[in-house]
Amino acid sequence: MLQRNRPGCLWMVCCLALLLASITQVPAQALAQEILSGADPRIAQLTRLLERARSNPDPISAYAEEAGVVFGIRPETASDSSTPSLKGRPTPAERGSARRGNVRSDWTPYDGPFGVYEAAHLLHRGVIGPRYSEMADAAATGLGATIADLLSPSPPPTPPGPWALEPLPDIGDFTPEQIDSLVALYAERMEILRLWWGDVIVEATDGPEIRESMVLFWHDHFATGGSGVILPQSMYLQNTLLRQHALGSFRDLVRGIYKDPAMLLWLNGNQNVAGNLNENFARELLELFTLGLDQYTQDDIVAAAKSFTGWLTYDGVTSDFYPEYHDTTEKTFLGHTGNWDGDDIVDFIFEEDEVARFICRKLYRWYIDEYPDEPLIEDLAQTFRANNYRITPVLDRMLRSSLFFDENYRGAIISDGIDRSLGAMRSLHIEDVVLMDSMGEGAGLWAYYGMFLFGQILFEPPNVAGWPGYRTWINATTLPYRKLLDVGIVDGNVNGYDIAMQLDAIAWANTLSDPNDAYQLIDDVALTFFGMTPTELVRQRMLDELLQGSEPWEWSLSDPDAESRVQGLVRLAMRLPDFQLK
Repeated sequence: MLQRNRPGCLWMVCCLALLLASITQVPAQALAQEILSGADPRIAQLTRLLERARSNPDPISAYAEEAGVVFGIRPETASDSSTPSLKGRPTPAERGSARRGNVRSDWTPYDGPFGVYEAAHLLHRGVIGPRYSEMADAAATGLGATIADLLSPSPPPTPPGPWALEPLPDIGDFTPEQIDSLVALYAERMEILRLWWGDVIVEATDGPEIRESMVLFWHDHFATGGSGVILPQSMYLQNTLLRQHALGSFRDLVRGIYKDPAMLLWLNGNQNVAGNLNENFARELLELFTLGLDQYTQDDIVAAAKSFTGWLTYDGVTSDFYPEYHDTTEKTFLGHTGNWDGDDIVDFIFEEDEVARFICRKLYRWYIDEYPDEPLIEDLAQTFRANNYRITPVLDRMLRSSLFFDENYRGAIISDGIDRSLGAMRSLHIEDVVLMDSMGEGAGLWAYYGMFLFGQILFEPPNVAGWPGYRTWINATTLPYRKLLDVGIVDGNVNGYDIAMQLDAIAWANTLSDPNDAYQLIDDVALTFFGMTPTELVRQRMLDELLQGSEPWEWSLSDPDAESRVQGLVRLAMRLPDFQLK
């Protein structure tokens, strides 16, 4: 079920209660009242807030429309193409048959050279916005040590503010106007939260790490949207949960996600109580989060939904188990019969071999290629199972493999919107701005609008299936906007609007290996932006842009016009098709 259901109005709940009363032996009116208010009246307050917020105009569209006026761009055109349909996406069988050429690489450890070119490929896949200096350091460190560094744990980032942990206040006596003010405040904080994550990505300066890439992977996997959750603190806590388990146990992550306040609100867990089932989470858990299609029955969905009953959130930051709302009847799930709870369901799911295949396919598409090879997936899935569903051993084997470093797979993935916007900021060492401090203006507005135009708004996937990705990232609308906004970093403005940040061309060039050698400068710029060696035609075009008619031996970073020439070179590189791949 790709679209989550919005919470129903009171009359809908009452009608449903009438239908269920004969089954549950609970009077219909009392059942409806309990579902909405519960033993804890704070749940009714939260329901009231959500219904009020969801009836208001979409704040994202309104904010994007204002940003479009500032930048001189019509956002409605981009909005139409930024949430592409899944229609037309290859089936698993078609993906397998479309595999590249006669590639015979597998998970055998890579034993070839590991220089700056190989390091560039590794970091472009594993890091959002890798820097040339990191590529050079990785080449000097070696493959094994670099992967160990990539997969090493790192401390969590500082929260965006004390409000990120604030529970929903007591709004029992709030007027509609006061609730609207709270909703507006939460909408503003949701935008701050998006930029906070952007800052975390850009300011990851302690060396390359795969953490943010994997947090984004899990956000795409357990796709949850702030426009449905409403509470920014819930979205922050889910991000923290994904971050905590990003490289750890997938089983533990699934156990945490079914109790997660944001997920309870997003997939209607707060409406899933004994006698009034809501199947949304149970269905998506099986179809999109763990097993995939055709691996379960409708009866399994119902049994799982019953087992998850009783977990509710009343304040958006905690979840509690209410025994009186839990279905204690006997349930049969995937062939197991008993009085099960949520943890039981998770355990039974992880007895299915398909779980490992399902996640390994997604990791393959994220880090290697869109078209998985099923025998390779089965081999990798065995590693996943053998390590009790821990993510790190799977990534370690993938990134060390001859398959990963096969040249057929370099430049085989289309970069997503975050790669191209926030990743470009990081690659160019633009780290002296705090995006969340400039919401609605300058760099903050640039970052947010880039998410909108490129079709990848953090904390706002298009639906519970996540972003379709791959070819849907590039179309006639998004490609020109990618070029326009990315080049804005070089110019310091977009269509004349000052974005309050700009590439320091000379300082950045000095981070490369030999900026006074024209040929080496071209190669280093190509590695930074493309992650691979350009064709001779592209290389010559870049050289011509840098030299502007002069000879290669005449080039020097101390030339009076060196800054404008480096700017022109970067501007060209960001407009080339090669920049859209990794």
